[in-house]
Amino acid sequence: MENFFKLNNLYGPEPYKIWLGSSLALNVTKPEDLQIILNNSNAFDRGKLAKMLSGAFGEGLITTSVPKWKIHRRIISPFFNTSSINKFLPIFNENSAGFILNLQKELRNSESFNIWDYVNSVSVNSICEAALGHHRDEEDDDKSEFFYLVRKITERVNARLKKPWLYPDFIFSIYGKITGLNQMYENLYKFPNKIIKEKKSLYVQRKKTNHSSLNLTNNEDKQRPIFLELLLELNDEGAYFLNNDLRDEVLTMIIAGSETISITTCFCILMLAIHQDIQDKVYDEIYQIMGEGDRKVTIEDTVKFVYLEQCIKETLRMYPAAPVIMRYLQDDVKMSNYTIPKDTTIFIPIIVTHHLPELYPNPWEYNPHNFDPEKVAKRHKYSFIAFSGGPRNCIGEKYAMLLMKVLLSTFLRNYSVHTKCKMSDIKLKFELSLKNADGYQVTIRPRNTKPTYKV
Repeated sequence: MENFFKLNNLYGPEPYKIWLGSSLALNVTKPEDLQIILNNSNAFDRGKLAKMLSGAFGEGLITTSVPKWKIHRRIISPFFNTSSINKFLPIFNENSAGFILNLQKELRNSESFNIWDYVNSVSVNSICEAALGHHRDEEDDDKSEFFYLVRKITERVNARLKKPWLYPDFIFSIYGKITGLNQMYENLYKFPNKIIKEKKSLYVQRKKTNHSSLNLTNNEDKQRPIFLELLLELNDEGAYFLNNDLRDEVLTMIIAGSETISITTCFCILMLAIHQDIQDKVYDEIYQIMGEGDRKVTIEDTVKFVYLEQCIKETLRMYPAAPVIMRYLQDDVKMSNYTIPKDTTIFIPIIVTHHLPELYPNPWEYNPHNFDPEKVAKRHKYSFIAFSGGPRNCIGEKYAMLLMKVLLSTFLRNYSVHTKCKMSDIKLKFELSLKNADGYQVTIRPRNTKPTYKV
């Protein structure tokens, strides 16, 4: 991570060439350039990194080839519109309430604790219910093994990135056999395959009962959607998702929908613990909107959480869960002053763009006012790309923002959060996603005006 910034200080902010192992790439950080690249249809391919990830986690929206991505993105997009996402609010409220109850054991502990596991549990349970209809109180050994294997496989893929001699697929295949990685892949698929098989069976039974299509895609008054059921319905309408397509999209949804949200939420909690004045301001906003009592968060409440949203975005600016993305040019791309030739790998260190002092004065200072409307209006649109940009941006942005608002507001209504950690203590590490090397150590105290939740 340090090298990203050292290189930019030496050679940026204009594009410059860098070596990524044995591959030559063009480093691009300026928002004006990023807008052109990320919106050019010749730059939709995600290059070698996506191919390495697809070997581990399948060919979902994040990793698949451009032709397949175009088809799947168009088919899947309705699941992520505002109307569909808002129907997940009961799930988010229920899991946030469970989060509050689980944290009560830490009130008796005077020592700091890493809040990661608590937060990750909420994001995992929420996405499993949204994507698979798999409820958090369902005990499932395959589910536990699944997330264990996600961690282990991520470690192996990350190790591959650091060892260019493992880049050739033939060599990595041998490495996979020797280290047991290939067996990990097979075991990883057990959980999603089992759920897909169960849902397919239920889907067929329900269709027989109704003697017609379930009409999940057109009925606005239907119960909240389940991603897998939507894909099965779309298959009946000619989408033609093969079993591997279903599995890979479900894999992508679960992994991306839990890891990135957990990282951002934990970083945000840590920032609020370090900056007590900002935490107080967030709490005041929540209290003014929610008042006392135990009512659940509504969609109208989340729209009013303006300062909380600014805190989340400032966290994403400083610590984007995906600090680096890549593009591979399938044809020449014309910029304002030059042309980038076909077959060039574009290296986009989002975290560097987010810390350019000409965009964000004092860029390593946590300042939610960076996202005051008047300041946002003065900056280039692509100065903030935590969810990437252009047609191949993150499809789950609305889902992530809603869950984080519900989770953080529920947490801060019940507890104040504190830490001995200072900004200077944070050590970033890059393992496909960005994390704090020492975790997210905090202590919590009950609020005086604390609603009581029942799950």
